[in-house]
Amino acid sequence: MIIATAGHVDHGKTALIKALTGQHTDRTAEEQRRGMSIELGYAWMDCADGKTIDLVDVPGHEKFMRTLLAGMGCVDAVMLVVAADDGVMPQTLEHLQVLKLLGGRPVLAVISKCANVTNERALHVQQETLQLLAELSVHNPPSFLLDSLSGDGLAALVEQLNTWAKSFSPADDQGPARMSIDRHFSQPGAGDIVTGTLLSGRVQTGDVLRLSDNGASLRIRSIQVHGLAASAAHAGQRCALNLVGDLAGADLTRGSQLLDAAIFAPTACLDARLQLISRLPNRGILQLHMGNAVINARCVPLRGEPLTADQHYGQWILDRPVCCRYGERFIIRDPASRKLLGSGQVLDPFAESKGRQRPERLAALLAMDAPDADQALQNLLAVLADGVDLGRFMRARHLTIEPGRARHPETLRVAGWLCRHSDFEQCLQHLLAALAEHHLQHPDQAGMSRPRLTRHLGLPIRSRLLSAVIRHALDRHMLQQSGPNLHLPGHQPQADAQSLEWFEQLQPAFNACTPRPPIIGELMADLNLDKAELLTRLDKLSALGLLACVGRNRYLLPESVDHLLSVAGELARQQDDGQFSTASFRDHSGIGRNHSVAVLEYFDKAGMTRQSGQSRRLA
Repeated sequence: MIIATAGHVDHGKTALIKALTGQHTDRTAEEQRRGMSIELGYAWMDCADGKTIDLVDVPGHEKFMRTLLAGMGCVDAVMLVVAADDGVMPQTLEHLQVLKLLGGRPVLAVISKCANVTNERALHVQQETLQLLAELSVHNPPSFLLDSLSGDGLAALVEQLNTWAKSFSPADDQGPARMSIDRHFSQPGAGDIVTGTLLSGRVQTGDVLRLSDNGASLRIRSIQVHGLAASAAHAGQRCALNLVGDLAGADLTRGSQLLDAAIFAPTACLDARLQLISRLPNRGILQLHMGNAVINARCVPLRGEPLTADQHYGQWILDRPVCCRYGERFIIRDPASRKLLGSGQVLDPFAESKGRQRPERLAALLAMDAPDADQALQNLLAVLADGVDLGRFMRARHLTIEPGRARHPETLRVAGWLCRHSDFEQCLQHLLAALAEHHLQHPDQAGMSRPRLTRHLGLPIRSRLLSAVIRHALDRHMLQQSGPNLHLPGHQPQADAQSLEWFEQLQPAFNACTPRPPIIGELMADLNLDKAELLTRLDKLSALGLLACVGRNRYLLPESVDHLLSVAGELARQQDDGQFSTASFRDHSGIGRNHSVAVLEYFDKAGMTRQSGQSRRLA
């Protein structure tokens, strides 16, 4: 269990921790010279049942609010310290505001320096503090009158802390490991050492984790917990890790993280639910205090159907990528005015700025806003016509076990994608009906391309649902594909005699260079046509499905397109991740780089392949 102090400067937080643990948390010479905490201090106390409590001593001075927010971002409970001789002071009120924004953390009140005042004065300050906590919906918290120097009243506080530790439910150590770093230093003979809080999972010597700053893989050489060597550490503990790996270019500052590779997923755009105490400025950069990190960000309010006026949601565009998860809380601060503006809770860590105000996107955001993963997945399946990417959903919530809904009989699963059986069947029927109608209205055309079908059915450009439906229909011979065109079985475009005559004239030239496209200039010379007339004929033959236009001045026979697609498929099957490069496609197809680029871009537009960075995979 980790507990932080809160309270005004010089109200006895550091002295209280020393009285509880015997450890002095003011480490630096400047702190000791000034007699006040500047940096975060750390100590621990042993409890009666063998458990330990980590204590975080945070600065109380207004100038060090950023440090205080960092210290309170990764704790389980808070001790509010108010000096009996001063009473409630400005920083006490600001720290109470922080408590309200963080929410959900147990609080106890300590009235310190009671030896300096009368008993009546101490009781008055106690009542005043409890009243302020009640206004924050913290009713009847444990409260103690004590003096850290003499030790009077300390035993009752120790008993309460022991009770807390005994009843505290530790964080889940079965999930993926994630550690928030607060210090980094080098030690002669050991190398790089980081200290911080293990937020989830467990680590042991020899484990390899990813650094959030640059993705570097770092191996744990050794572990210390409370100054003692340990073979492992688990969620909820503070520990020190001796790391081995390449840290070139890494900025190991407070707020960096070490993560299991499964949840290393940096994002620079996230959607969140907001709880505001002041209106956000229309423009300007704000600061998000997430865990012990400080991130500069800009907020775009999300408004429109189906959101209501009293629901506050916003999309945050971050100045640097961070690793976070669903449900993560953060505090919003205006660095210019130094005011706290509110708090937020991450709903979608992998938000996209395109289409963020569309009703269907806002409906999906509301669906995500459910703590129970199975309920959230059920909500999403109900509102997302194109289904749910299960891998993305699990990464957003740092899940290692699939939600039960993913295995529900009403749910259809294709690889890592889910949809409802009813949505799949409906899409299939709409697809077949759309093609039947198209054949009636355009008997001279070979069919409909994937992009055209997508627009006709009102689905996203890269619809996973439509991909699954097309694959299903092709496998069961409910559908056929000729080059880029999809059509019902048995459909043949009704070409006129003139078009067939043109095709007979052109076919030998296409056969001679297959699978490369013929050169337009050579076709012009062979047929004695100018370029405009030749392209008009080629486009007409493409509309009939006799040719396929794969790029500017590049036309192929449908069987050549099918051959090149089979080359791409074979390359994809040879790789574990199903991806292949333009260079490998060029080498295996033998059509040259320029033709390869044009063909692959044609496959992308036709929905046959999908580009990811410098590689592609079959759609």
